[in-house]
Amino acid sequence: MMRQITVATDQKTQVIDLTAQCQSLTSSVQNGVAIFHIMHTTAALILCEDDADLRQDLLKVAQNWLRDLRPFQHARRSNPNAEAHILSAFAGASLAIPVLDGKLALGSWQNILLLEMDGPRQRTVTCMAIEARL
Repeated sequence: MMRQITVATDQKTQVIDLTAQCQSLTSSVQNGVAIFHIMHTTAALILCEDDADLRQDLLKVAQNWLRDLRPFQHARRSNPNAEAHILSAFAGASLAIPVLDGKLALGSWQNILLLEMDGPRQRTVTCMAIEARL
């Protein structure tokens, strides 16, 4: 089963909790695995606690981590989003999460977060959920 959600971001850098939306994408699977993939190169999917202070910390890292490495070649060619591409490459575009008894098997503090690094944009997250044959 393959499904998609579209998420509208409204800031250049932003963290959005997609856990509930991702859970709804796996509703037809009782036990198996769900693979979530963001179809963009300047955003990422991460597993992290969803806490307001931690969101600010994630944004701080996204905005400043590569500051000392500027300027980037990509930016010199009128592409100002080199840092977003690099950050998304490190953070990752895909997550594989087990589905047990119809629910995503997430740890107590794990949430599926979209990390926007080149917004505002429309982002598409694809989910392929596969039922395990036991």
